[in-house]
Amino acid sequence: MQAAGHWVSGPGDLLTILGRQRDELFHSRMLAWLLSPTGRHGLGDRFLRAFLAAAWPGESLADGGTVQIELERPGAGTSTVTGESLEARADLVIRLESVAIVIENKLDAGEQESQCERLYWSWAGEPTDVRWLFLTPNGRPPATATSDEARAAWRPLSYSKVRRALLAVLDAPVGSPFETGRSSAFQYLATLASQGRS
Repeated sequence: MQAAGHWVSGPGDLLTILGRQRDELFHSRMLAWLLSPTGRHGLGDRFLRAFLAAAWPGESLADGGTVQIELERPGAGTSTVTGESLEARADLVIRLESVAIVIENKLDAGEQESQCERLYWSWAGEPTDVRWLFLTPNGRPPATATSDEARAAWRPLSYSKVRRALLAVLDAPVGSPFETGRSSAFQYLATLASQGRS
């Protein structure tokens, strides 16, 4: 059975093989790549639209214009509640034509002191529509958004919903996707499935 490959053990997805399946930065980088319509995954903006629809159902936030995605983006602003100047670094920021989406990605690490409160006020003063997304394995809300404004603004999203969004677009027919990029998208899907985020 072993010689024929019918008796197998251990992980089968690349991130788990490399021991990086719980690394927030790796997940953030994979999501940034998948969310970019020009990525070599061949999905265009389908995953971006599915991801946003999972967080804000019924709203059409991806308007087909320019998409800019930044990792580890610093921000700064002033709280209108306390008057305090605050700074924070977002794991991901998606900038679309009419909206900016600030994402905090949490796998195993706890929230830093006042982290989501600081993230909220660091972008609340921008002249465009801003949304805040808290991405976790179970879709829990942030514990460190303390003001009424910040608590109301943060939208929780689970990795299981991210997996379902990715599965839906990978099953969709595509034009002529880049085979290597498409394989990488399937590998990430396998990582999410192997961690019980079904």
